[in-house]
Amino acid sequence: MPAEVLCFYSLTVKGASRYHAGGMNRYFRFFLLAGLVPFAVHAEPAPVLQTIVDRTLAHSDAQQQALQSMQYDQTAAVDQLDDSDKTVQHEVLHMIVSPGANPSMQIVSVTGDNAPATPDQAAVQAKARDVEDNKQTFTLRALVNRFTLALAGEDQIAGQPTYVLAFTPKPGQPYQDETEKVVNQLQGRIWISARTYTVLRIEARLSHPVSVAWFLARIPTLDFHYSTQDSDAGFTPSQVGITLEVDALFVGFHERQTIDMMNFRPRASKPTAGVSGVVSRQ
Repeated sequence: MPAEVLCFYSLTVKGASRYHAGGMNRYFRFFLLAGLVPFAVHAEPAPVLQTIVDRTLAHSDAQQQALQSMQYDQTAAVDQLDDSDKTVQHEVLHMIVSPGANPSMQIVSVTGDNAPATPDQAAVQAKARDVEDNKQTFTLRALVNRFTLALAGEDQIAGQPTYVLAFTPKPGQPYQDETEKVVNQLQGRIWISARTYTVLRIEARLSHPVSVAWFLARIPTLDFHYSTQDSDAGFTPSQVGITLEVDALFVGFHERQTIDMMNFRPRASKPTAGVSGVVSRQ
């Protein structure tokens, strides 16, 4: 996953078929943009909004290219939650991810509640693909016109001075599917380094509940968090957090997914595209 692309994460909510009486077998994808915070910490005046966006895009392109030749370790914790946000089921996938033109993912192990001694390979690989789908990255160029952007102020993150951008939905935006319908209703914050124009942090959520699946399902809340880390490879992704709630006829769905990425390093060899590896229970 590219580190410094203006990170519009595609958050896949598999399992929506449970909430469609006719057996809806599709995915809801949510592309998240960001920005907001009111502190002023720079003595020098901030560049105009368009300059910040242009410089961030240029830096993102360069960083994305550099990450194509790397690999990293990843853990994905999936928690099923009750109405009081308490975990009722917990599972963790451990894997090695290689992005790039031929992305690959090696599953190291799966742990958690009720995990079998010999997990089903196909089932675990499907879960791993879902995790990666949750990190699909879109560029600002693809989605910026859907939102109203504003320079909301300046802040500091881990000693880094940052520009903070706010975005809110533009009213009356057209959509072709449920994905775009949800995308159009996102609002949030993005923190951009004033030194390097690296995206350091993103916070986003729905501006209001959204009905999907021909009004048979409703998404009342979707919260998203993204953060980076200063590593030997520069600023790289550190964590993606997603909390999603879906209401539908007779049932409900409440899940938290936390994806941690670490140990970025040059790719050992050219990977074979897809999901592979020996899965074990720990």
